[in-house]
Amino acid sequence: MVLEVIDVSVFYDGTRVVSKVNFSVSEGVVAVIGPNGAGKTTLLKAISGLVSYEGLIRVFGKDLSTLSAEEKAKLITYVPPLVDVMPDVSVGDLILSDPLVDRGLLENYINLFELSSLLKRKLGKVSSGELSRALLAKGLSRNSRILSLDEPLSHIDLRFQLILLKHLRVLSREGKIVLIASNQLNPLLSYVDGVIALKKGEVVFTGNVTDFLKSSTLEEIYGVKFEVLLKDKYVDLIPKELS
Repeated sequence: MVLEVIDVSVFYDGTRVVSKVNFSVSEGVVAVIGPNGAGKTTLLKAISGLVSYEGLIRVFGKDLSTLSAEEKAKLITYVPPLVDVMPDVSVGDLILSDPLVDRGLLENYINLFELSSLLKRKLGKVSSGELSRALLAKGLSRNSRILSLDEPLSHIDLRFQLILLKHLRVLSREGKIVLIASNQLNPLLSYVDGVIALKKGEVVFTGNVTDFLKSSTLEEIYGVKFEVLLKDKYVDLIPKELS
């Protein structure tokens, strides 16, 4: 098993925000979904070794807590949705600030996310979507075996959402594990292999997309009734009313 999460809990200031989470992932792209405050970001940070946790996380059979920071960084990359930036730093300098970036891959990602014209622009003069694309290029260029992407769809437009999701599927077929925390269920669920659903820090569903859509989990976690449309393996969720 590539990734095993066993009885993992995370506390902030004495409050449990992730509670006894258990799941495993061996392949593919997995959506981590749930309402605001459900624990998605915290869970991804725990898996990436960025916050303290109780329980056991194994990556390729290794106990995550025993790995050095350098070993963790080579195995797992966490990509935040946005970061606090110094406005006078350029987009290019931000991307190159990570010593683990693979320069050969980086050129490919600069092209994929159409960043060439932005490299010399100061961060104080870019949009949130442009900054998010730069962070994605930086993170994916690390070439880590597990990718933890936190709300990667929230700031980029629909075109780049599709570019990203299609590319992540390619990476998964090449052997990478991709975790995507997001509430952008359209178009996310059309491009993932599995779903982990959280509510109040607890996992309430793990499984494939088909079983997820057949379950009552969507209404349970969001408090909204949805109409589910399926066509040629594409999913469209239409929120109808509060439940």
